Amino acid sequence: MTRLVITGALVADLAGGTAEPRDLVVEDGRIAAILPPGNAAREGARHHDARDRLILPGLVNSHTHGHANLVKGVADRWTLEASLTNGPWMGGARDPETIYLSTLVGALDMVSKGCTACFDLVYEFPRPTVDGFMAVARAYADAGMRAVLAPMVADRTLFAAIPGLADSLPDDLRAEVGRFSLGPGEATVESLEAIAAARADLPPGITLAMAPTIPHHCSEPFLMRMAAIAEQHGLPLHMHIAESRLQAVTARKLWGQSPVAWLAGRGLLSPRFIAAHAVWLGLDDLDLLAEAGASVAHVPASNFRLGAGIAHVRPMLERGIRVGLATDGANSSDALSMLQAIRLASLASHAFEGPREGWLSATETLRLATEGGAGILGLSGGGRTAVGALADLTFYDLGHIDFMPLNDPLNQVVTAAGPDAVSDVMVGGCFVMADRRLTRIDPATLRERVAEAVARLSAALAGPRALAARLEPHVVAFAERERAFPLPISRLVPVEGERTS
Repeated sequence: MTRLVITGALVADLAGGTAEPRDLVVEDGRIAAILPPGNAAREGARHHDARDRLILPGLVNSHTHGHANLVKGVADRWTLEASLTNGPWMGGARDPETIYLSTLVGALDMVSKGCTACFDLVYEFPRPTVDGFMAVARAYADAGMRAVLAPMVADRTLFAAIPGLADSLPDDLRAEVGRFSLGPGEATVESLEAIAAARADLPPGITLAMAPTIPHHCSEPFLMRMAAIAEQHGLPLHMHIAESRLQAVTARKLWGQSPVAWLAGRGLLSPRFIAAHAVWLGLDDLDLLAEAGASVAHVPASNFRLGAGIAHVRPMLERGIRVGLATDGANSSDALSMLQAIRLASLASHAFEGPREGWLSATETLRLATEGGAGILGLSGGGRTAVGALADLTFYDLGHIDFMPLNDPLNQVVTAAGPDAVSDVMVGGCFVMADRRLTRIDPATLRERVAEAVARLSAALAGPRALAARLEPHVVAFAERERAFPLPISRLVPVEGERTS
């Protein structure tokens, strides 16, 4: 039995909203005791001095995309539909080694900013492979993170999924997209079944889920096959739901109802279902999610970055829906910073009309980023500082300027702390970052490999990227025209009536 005594720190109790001086005893990867200072027996134990440190549960990222880490910084004024148009080249031409490298860069980035676990919707074009999936798993294990990995799949392209989109294109581009194909859905199903069969070989701390990407990007038979695989193996089912206005409009044009209502009608909502983004949903939709015990991954940075709108979290919490916070991928939330997600979630809750009691409090927001995310990932004992909980912990430097003066440490994590205030990160009782240095892999050793991979991909994907650049303005214009379609809710700030005289 390995035993570690951590002394001198303020230890957060997010359930009670307090941070008090405590000693922590960690045994075999879990918190064995939380004691008043000086009460932990140190004989036979390793000792870690955590003076001037605040200890919180490790941050849990409920929704990201490791394949996007090599395209950090490529997007400027992209809408969601612009991002989807560029999706094939952003995830194309990847061999397992490139997939590993892309995932590893993001994993190290997240760890350095206090994140100990994530839910990664893994994308390979045109379909997932066992070798690619295992490369992703190996990257997270090498970085020291926990992860739930969900192959992200569809059997319809963007242009086949949205009624009228292909027809809106000029003739030459319409012919180009007519040649796009994700291949037969059966081949994708076979790939997923092979991955599910191989999951016994996943490293410790890495588990499997399913991610049919967006409801209307999947034919109903294909989606039901995904759900059947998830049901057979007891896996989570994670989907992008009503992320943009166009997605909400498309659902109503295809099915005459919201995507949540359509999924509910097919029995796909359950306690294993996670709705990512969930921006353009009404109260009836939230009622359906709550009744099913489903969860929501709230992704504020990406929603702002892509102009998708502001998700309303308070009604979700009022209904007992589990909500976790997330960054999304580096193509739409380049920093991969859960601290940024925390701050934006807090501030976004202030944008809705109503009394301030509807705003997220500091401790509520921190619990979404820890306990809420751990629940979505299925981490037993995750996201808490309690006896028996996982020893997945983030240490904040109270000597950092962000905590000077120290008035309310938990509030200051939400309102002031930046990633450079994170000093140490522990996963399963082991330090994966110590004194601001990653202990597993030095990112500096990856710089040349990353540059070579990006150069190789740039050459290999020049054609698809150029085609996406030609398609993008037409796709964005189509989405703009579809704004005329009426919806019962709005998640964007209107600009009408700005003149006062």
